[in-house]
Amino acid sequence: MIPLSRIEEIAASRADLAAIVAGSETLSWRQYADAVRDAAEGLAGAVALDELRTVAFLSHNRAELVVAASAAATLKTTLCGLDYSLSPAALAELLERIEADLLIVSSGFLADRGINVRTLAAGRAVVDLDSRLPGATPYAAFAGLAAGRRTPNAPARPFRAISFTSGTSGTPKPVIRTASFDARRFAYFTARYGFSSADRHLATIPLYHAAGGGWARLFLQLGATLVLAPPDDPLETAELIRREWITSSTMTPPILSGVLREVARGRARVTPNQLRFVLVGGKHFPAPAKQEALQVLGPVIHEYYGTTETGVNTIAEPADLLTHPASVGRVYDGNRILILDPERKPVPAGIVGSVAIASYMNMDTYLGAPANRVQIDGERYLITSEAGYLDEDGRLYLLNRSQGADSVNLYALENAIRHIRGVEDVALLRRAGAGPVAVDCAVVLKASASPGAAEEVRARAAEILRRERIALARFEPLDQIPYSPSGKVRAAALEEAIGRAGEEAAKSGLGKPVAGKTAVAAKARTGGTVDGVLLGIALLALTAISWGGMFPVAKAALGSIDGFYLTLLRYGFASLILIGILVRVEGWRALATEGHGGKLFFYGSMGFAGFSILAFVGLAHSKAEHGAIIMALMPLITALLTWAIKGVRPNRVTFLCIAAALAGVALVVTRGSLSALDGGALLPDLLILGGAASWVVYTLGAATVPGWSPLRYTTVSAALGTVTIAAVTALATAAGLVAVPSLETVWSVRAEIAYLVLIAAVLAVFSWNIGIKLLGPVNGVLFINLVPITAFAIGLAQGRAFGDVELAGAGLTIGALIVNNLNSRGVFRFRRTERAVGGGALTPVPVGAGGR
Repeated sequence: MIPLSRIEEIAASRADLAAIVAGSETLSWRQYADAVRDAAEGLAGAVALDELRTVAFLSHNRAELVVAASAAATLKTTLCGLDYSLSPAALAELLERIEADLLIVSSGFLADRGINVRTLAAGRAVVDLDSRLPGATPYAAFAGLAAGRRTPNAPARPFRAISFTSGTSGTPKPVIRTASFDARRFAYFTARYGFSSADRHLATIPLYHAAGGGWARLFLQLGATLVLAPPDDPLETAELIRREWITSSTMTPPILSGVLREVARGRARVTPNQLRFVLVGGKHFPAPAKQEALQVLGPVIHEYYGTTETGVNTIAEPADLLTHPASVGRVYDGNRILILDPERKPVPAGIVGSVAIASYMNMDTYLGAPANRVQIDGERYLITSEAGYLDEDGRLYLLNRSQGADSVNLYALENAIRHIRGVEDVALLRRAGAGPVAVDCAVVLKASASPGAAEEVRARAAEILRRERIALARFEPLDQIPYSPSGKVRAAALEEAIGRAGEEAAKSGLGKPVAGKTAVAAKARTGGTVDGVLLGIALLALTAISWGGMFPVAKAALGSIDGFYLTLLRYGFASLILIGILVRVEGWRALATEGHGGKLFFYGSMGFAGFSILAFVGLAHSKAEHGAIIMALMPLITALLTWAIKGVRPNRVTFLCIAAALAGVALVVTRGSLSALDGGALLPDLLILGGAASWVVYTLGAATVPGWSPLRYTTVSAALGTVTIAAVTALATAAGLVAVPSLETVWSVRAEIAYLVLIAAVLAVFSWNIGIKLLGPVNGVLFINLVPITAFAIGLAQGRAFGDVELAGAGLTIGALIVNNLNSRGVFRFRRTERAVGGGALTPVPVGAGGR
């Protein structure tokens, strides 16, 4: 907190203006200065000043705590707050680790939480802010101590700050800093957001938290008024915004959600107000909550991301929350963020990895434990426990916190479950261990939820998770999610609550849901059922056969209608159908581009306009079988494009497969004679190859929007791609390259169009995506081989004769694809120089790729 010297400077000009407001108590700046003088005298008397090195406090936010904290700053002692929601054993361990010399407590507040202060103190000096604990120095005794005395001379000590990590998955770790970053950070935020002494800042986050204490110091050092919100009282917090004419505030998402809930229930009013700045962070801030907050409080909501170890590292302003609600913002002055792979190497935009931060706010070390650091380009980065990715504009997207840096997007899954009717809050816990990914799910149901809502929510949550190949191990409705006062989910407490709720449900005879959950958990352990495997095989085979049949069907239609208008009709109808399905499944909000509009337009144009127009125009002058065999090259084209775009070099087996497959395609196209290429005969097949490459670019684009379902990516990109199709078709028509087909012409190929829309597009999308979810991309891509086989089979059924060279070429290409698929499974191992990250083990068609 700010020291007496700064308080006296402010009091000289603002003596009778409010400095601290806590409930019915208000301290003016003069009173604040007087109280700090007394408290400094009292603390120096409680412990010899030269021995008073570290002061710890256990208290909710109150005026006396702010005064005591300023007194500690005046005496140049290290002050650190402890999370009062921790167990007595954890608190005792932390006090021992930081070697606290003095403990400041709110004895009554702690007694209500079952904490015995005298046992916890273990012989340390104690100052009781409630002035009622036997054996402790009462805070009330400090009143008037400084009268006629000089403030004790603080000994010369180097700066040392201790704060604690949240400890969501274990005991908090002490974080050590030997230099203050306040001056630089305060100057930036004050200039950026126009803070001044006229502000009235509402502190809702406990002062023991780095954010709570940091923002309180910022406004106090400006001479502003600090208003302290009571703990666990969202109704009073909401009323304070209006009653105290609050201009700024810091909140965690649970605190803000509580305020919004009271407003929605009509129990509190937040208007009219003077709010200009509300900063939210410390926990995942769901996109729907951001939208609601902006609607209720106006364009004043900001989000931050940072850790106890790294400070405040990104900011998302109101415009960012509207256009990119899934992001936590971009870095600002003095911060840099990289995303690292398992080898601690930076990865490109859109690739998920560990979040690493370089900042002037970074800690020096943990107390008694090493920090996870890496040196990159002369900068020292701290590697966090969180996974995320950066977009092309440097916006950071987080997938999970403190549950391991992997690509499981727990936040997106929680957001999806939160959209289920009747759900008020949700938390997911990833289960430890190897094997298929499984999670525990706890939900808080709305008071208005129907009696059978829990089972309906469980079923829908299981379906949401299943689409992402994640098993629902346990599901329990709870009265509340166990959050720490600073807004973090208490993982251990949540796991215990879920287990306890399950036991109670079993004892009360709720056997059916428990049995269902046991079956789900068993499925999580075994990785699926035989029925699921058979279904996946059937769906992927159906997709491949549908795509294989697309070429003969399209070839027949192209005899009557050109490739431009056939593409426009196909994806015009398909987009409308997909939009209807998306809205039905995920709601209207799923149509929002969330700031990805540019990239979705590009990838949609490549995937739907580029692929279909090039493929159909080429197919009009080639054979259906040629189109099918060329399209089957996509896994190998993916390997080459991934090498070109991301620098992931294919290994030798993949290179050999590419050469063999191209040789096979050459045999099919030329029938073994180079004379077949005379007169531009190769051009149609090159157009088809260009279409295949366009589709591969589209599939790679799915990785740039992690957290989106395959249906959403396919639908939105297809709709935007259809705009390009319409524009290109209009240009081709205006140039005289094609003519608008008559209704009679369109009607004459209605069956072919229906097949291309309903079977080869919509049905194939769903069967492909579900099949990939059930069997995985590596297995799924193997079914691509059925596409040319189907096309050749249809050709044979139609009486078309194929030469031995064509069949041999087709066999060579299919064989090369199979060998590459085996290679991607790691069947061919040479030396360790083939790294797991670039050894040709590719996923040619990402899960979000959709259908053609």
